[in-house]
Amino acid sequence: MSAHRLALVSYLNTAPYRYGLRQLGLSEWVEERPSNLLPLLREGEVEAAIVPTFDALTSPHLRVLPSACIASRGEARSVKLFSRVPLPQVTTVALDTSSHTSAAAVRILFAERDLHPVFLDRPPDLPKMLQSADAALLLGDPCMRARAENLLTYDVGAEWLELTGAPLVFALWCAAPEADVPALDELIRQALKIGLGNLERVAEEESARLGFEREEALAYLRDHMRYHLDGPARVGVEQFRKLLVKHHLAEDHGSLRYELGGAA
Repeated sequence: MSAHRLALVSYLNTAPYRYGLRQLGLSEWVEERPSNLLPLLREGEVEAAIVPTFDALTSPHLRVLPSACIASRGEARSVKLFSRVPLPQVTTVALDTSSHTSAAAVRILFAERDLHPVFLDRPPDLPKMLQSADAALLLGDPCMRARAENLLTYDVGAEWLELTGAPLVFALWCAAPEADVPALDELIRQALKIGLGNLERVAEEESARLGFEREEALAYLRDHMRYHLDGPARVGVEQFRKLLVKHHLAEDHGSLRYELGGAA
């Protein structure tokens, strides 16, 4: 297999992809936090990356692979808002700067309730975030490790499903303009198939790497994360796009188009 230059994050939610890629003989890729992946594509350092959906929607030059994503339909477990007070009383929110999608989703959730707190960008450290804000957004592995005693906890995936009736798609596989999209899509589809077909092994390896309980990792990957960019996921992307535009969080570039797969 020819090598492809890819970029992923090291969070638990990308584990099926990483496991499958290794089984297919691709053992090296760039690992960065989600918000740093788009610049790698723009600068030509990688051919494809699993970038935040917000970045895909606001970067129309990217080519979106049609088969795979990272999403949740309901409780995500790894994207939560932790608050010292009920949401209507929140005046300041510290946003984890690791991903643009989750931050935008939280802004939308407040705006749709006609709540307008001040938002602050902060590194993912819950105690420090809550020193300067009433509530804090965490995502990924830091969210799953966070100690939330005496805090109100709102799962962003569950809140999003209640608001829209659609999945929240956190990230999409995107390719650079000159990339071989069919080859990359086939690679990602094959890797995902292998990863999802070996979830118990994936969970075992990841629990040892990250320090999670094996059953916790397995339940998260099996029951909470969604990886296929199917019809409901594409509806979720479109819902997200419309709400971004409605609340002036992004320019309207029109419905997202998927290479080899038509419009959303």
